[in-house]
Amino acid sequence: MILKALILESTGYYRSLLHKILSDIGVECDIYSTGKEALEAAKNTEYAFILVSRYLDDTSGELFLHHYRENHPLGDALTIMITADDVSEIMLDANKAGFKLVFNKKDIDSIQAFLTSVLNNRTLNLKGNILYIEDQKSVALATIALFEGYQANVEHVTNLAEAKEKFSSKNYDLVITDYYLDNNETGEDIIHFIRSFIDSDKARIPILVVSGETDQTKRTAFLRNGANDFIIKPYDDDELIVRSSNLIENKKVFEQSKKQQQDLTKLAMTDQLTGLYNRHSLFDIGPKYLSDAKRHDFSVSLLVFDLDHFKNVNDTHGHGVGDIVLKAVGQVLNDNCRTEDIVARFGGEEFVMLLSHCDIDFAFTKAESVRKAIEESKPNGLTITVSIGVAAFSKDDDFESLFDKADNAVYQAKESGRNKVVIHSCKFNTVM
Repeated sequence: MILKALILESTGYYRSLLHKILSDIGVECDIYSTGKEALEAAKNTEYAFILVSRYLDDTSGELFLHHYRENHPLGDALTIMITADDVSEIMLDANKAGFKLVFNKKDIDSIQAFLTSVLNNRTLNLKGNILYIEDQKSVALATIALFEGYQANVEHVTNLAEAKEKFSSKNYDLVITDYYLDNNETGEDIIHFIRSFIDSDKARIPILVVSGETDQTKRTAFLRNGANDFIIKPYDDDELIVRSSNLIENKKVFEQSKKQQQDLTKLAMTDQLTGLYNRHSLFDIGPKYLSDAKRHDFSVSLLVFDLDHFKNVNDTHGHGVGDIVLKAVGQVLNDNCRTEDIVARFGGEEFVMLLSHCDIDFAFTKAESVRKAIEESKPNGLTITVSIGVAAFSKDDDFESLFDKADNAVYQAKESGRNKVVIHSCKFNTVM
């Protein structure tokens, strides 16, 4: 069966490039330059690959896929967005629109390597680890030899206990189980065990059930209870390999997509210059810290750091040196925090440290220690000082009010000479 791809790209150069990549690996292509043209022409075609540019002359890639899905079942099609944008910045929106993967147009080598790899899987290359549960030795030996001929690594067990031990200690790309096993054990037992790994990627491992059961109701029950596919004995060897290949391929596509999402989440929470949390994540995590503090009655303190005369650094030495200073200060703060503390770059030359299980006395000691460490760090040979405001959390505070108290203390530190720590008080600001 010839695999087909839909290519939707407004730029002639990239249409030709994608066409060449896919045709070189034996994929037949339908190529369109506008969303309207593609929607009208592709009504009765089943595609293995759908590659869409994010920016089109008459629509966006996201809107095109939305309209396409309304009238065209995607099936097992691999949906890929091609964009000139930073992949990490648009991955979330692309996923929401239904794209499984996103590639940058400039990274054409990665696109080619990935499509070739996927095609290899679709054309029966089974590079993966398989856990195989079968209690009939002759059947098992023949099936293992079949899979090994397609470069699969197969570990064979005969019963539920052995399967549990193997599955718990190793990672697999596919589990294949006979339905009826010895000792009144069944494939249902395997399915329930694997799907019980809540909050673990192991629970998503695809399961292929093999059985002589021909009753449609029972076969449907296998799928409803957590199996991904079902094949009837005696089966055709090619069918077994194709079904296994599809399951392994889908797992690997999911894992790559998940990794991109994790990278995107990390990017969204991180200040790219210093590697610390950013302002957005601070205001997301901070209220949760305070909620826990109220519930479990422990102390929390907030430190706000503002570099002294930082504008002079940029004006005198340039923004490149300014970035070096900010990175160095971020490193000092990170080196002086505990695992349970939160350190963030609030913006510009302002940083925040949220200290869990920390009363005001300990917070002042910590602030003074960090102040000295920053002054002694000498980034790019410069002496950098910092004004620090400290505030203790009270049960009447929310995160914004706690931040405001520490921020007011920073103002007092600036007004009273800089390079010092000020503790906020409800009645007065005490300069220490």
